Amino acid sequence: MAAFRFHITRMHSLPLDPDKRQKEWKKIQHIVQNNNFPRRLLQKLNHQIQSKNNHIHSEKKHKIWTTFTYHSPKIRRITNLFKNTSVGIAFKATTTLQQFLIPTTRIQTSSHEKSGIYKITCKTCHKSYVGQTNRNLNLRFREHVRYIKNNDPRSALALDILNCRQEYGNINGTMTLLTQINRPSLLLPYEQMYIQIFHRNNELIPEQRPNEHNPMFELL
Repeated sequence: MAAFRFHITRMHSLPLDPDKRQKEWKKIQHIVQNNNFPRRLLQKLNHQIQSKNNHIHSEKKHKIWTTFTYHSPKIRRITNLFKNTSVGIAFKATTTLQQFLIPTTRIQTSSHEKSGIYKITCKTCHKSYVGQTNRNLNLRFREHVRYIKNNDPRSALALDILNCRQEYGNINGTMTLLTQINRPSLLLPYEQMYIQIFHRNNELIPEQRPNEHNPMFELL
């Protein structure tokens, strides 16, 4: 019974022209005959399914549709009022597919907002100072500028600028983050490693050059 119901429902649901629908109906009747299924029940089942489909199509044809934006389950309380009426309810989300397709602007964090190992390159001699900070680079750069303006040779960079009367420039043109480091215990080892690398490549300011050879960096 369930199999015949399925085939009849399928026949009435598919968008078939009258000839093809008639051929489909003959196939179903042939199957019924081979299985000794009562032809009278088949006709009754066909009539029931056809009447139900016609009723559904008639309702859809005369139904008035309206759309509600689904903000919360409270919307259901309103739409349930139209449950037994000729008004059809469709829901739309607050977020549309178009909003997903529009690329969002990503907030890029500046490297100067990070902490770690950095270099500051002199605009005159083009040599670099290598330093470390567990705060962001903006704060550390302002400290270096303050040392220079106050003639305070507290750092090798300030000493180099004061001795040679060189330009220190601005943060965007001179300061570069070499490696971002968030663990304070790793700051000193990485700083020493970069000092050795820059010294070996003759890119380090004279005031920061290591006095003793460190075999630890022989293989760098």
